Amino acid sequence: MEKPRNVIVRKLTKSEKKVLQRYTPNELAAQRLFLADQEAVLSIPTEAPGWVYNKTAADSFRHRVISGRFGNSSFLVTQENTHVNTNLKTYFRKPQNIKVTTEELRRFPKESPFKTRRFKTCSVVGNGGILNGSGCGEEIDASEFVLRCNTPPMDDKYWKDIGRRTNLITMNPGQVNFRYNSFGNKKKFEKIAFKRASKAFQEAKEAFLQDLSVYGDSYLFIEAFLYKLSAKRAFLAHQVLLESHAKYEVIFPHPDFIRSVHSYWNESGVVAPRVSTGLLMTSVATQICEEVHLYGFWPFHSDRNNRRLTEHYYDNALPSDAHKISEEFKQLQRLHNTGVLRLTTTACQ
Repeated sequence: MEKPRNVIVRKLTKSEKKVLQRYTPNELAAQRLFLADQEAVLSIPTEAPGWVYNKTAADSFRHRVISGRFGNSSFLVTQENTHVNTNLKTYFRKPQNIKVTTEELRRFPKESPFKTRRFKTCSVVGNGGILNGSGCGEEIDASEFVLRCNTPPMDDKYWKDIGRRTNLITMNPGQVNFRYNSFGNKKKFEKIAFKRASKAFQEAKEAFLQDLSVYGDSYLFIEAFLYKLSAKRAFLAHQVLLESHAKYEVIFPHPDFIRSVHSYWNESGVVAPRVSTGLLMTSVATQICEEVHLYGFWPFHSDRNNRRLTEHYYDNALPSDAHKISEEFKQLQRLHNTGVLRLTTTACQ
């Protein structure tokens, strides 16, 4: 699925720029990060050369990461595995039950769109600054299915390094508040029909639809069940898309699946309040793809050639303390070296 032609990329609002600046280090701090990471990179072993897919190891990993409970039909919330009055337990901070209503059940697909599908090759594209100058775009697009994280920019100037295609894109529910001001509905989360005429709602809706337009007709993957407020924000975004007759199919990961993924990585040494979106999508990709290829996963501000890197390929905002990105990277290297997945941390040929 290629990026639609002639799409105008939306400029950041003043409030978005302000938040971005808050998390972006000044030049002195950025230089210190670069120097510190130069030292750190020296201690990081390189990935094993001559990568070969190991189906036995990959199948074993698929089974272990989900505790054998989930398959293509059940890692998403669907009308097959969820019913009216089902309690879905949130998985971040203090768990809370969300009772599924008739209206909410209609938001879920009747069955997983991946129930009977397994893709031969998939690219999971992280947003690391290592992508800049990588020339990996064509290789990324050559995969049968492309997953991207957290609605990153897809400007023309990045295509050579990040590719054009997107089949699944994730969105953090917090972005509904941060980017779209909860569609002018910050305090109340009733049905949004009464807000249609408001200027705040219209501006937020237009920004939302414009931002999503760069991903074509992708699946929109939203972690709704972090906690109760995230579910409200996710359903609000879904409602906007429904009322706008948008073409995106919104899918929500099952909270029990997320819990299983977190438990696996925690036991593997990634001890953190939450795994990153990149690691989560890597875990998801192993459930729907035969071969998983990773790009843009590199937790340092220096590459192996002492080239200074930004945090992301599009900005230098630092990540949340909720994640242990360096520990995650070590696990990805381990999986690369055992043939479970392929991790690309150098320029593509």
